[in-house]
Amino acid sequence: MKKLLTATAIGGLLIVPALAASAVVESAIKTFEQVGADPAKLKTFCEMTATMDSAGDSDDDAAMEALDKKIEGYMTALGPDMQKALDAGGDLDPEGEDGSAYDAALDKLEGKCS
Repeated sequence: MKKLLTATAIGGLLIVPALAASAVVESAIKTFEQVGADPAKLKTFCEMTATMDSAGDSDDDAAMEALDKKIEGYMTALGPDMQKALDAGGDLDPEGEDGSAYDAALDKLEGKCS
């Protein structure tokens, strides 16, 4: 009986990180949906992604620093929840369930910029 309880307890501990990751992804998806529903935030997000896309691989340090400051300004305008949402995608496996859901939600938001 002790082995069963130990195995159950260990199994429960292993499940918690998976649930936490899903909660983080769900929060990110909700944030993306909120940004997409707010015209002012959507405009800011679209301007930010356009700025990021235009950055390219420039060797001009001054130009890159100016772009970084501009992007930081956009992130400030979008708020800390958006920063957390974008950071959440950094460690996700794009082939995994969480990664796929995250990427689909971000793609949907970016699609509103067209």
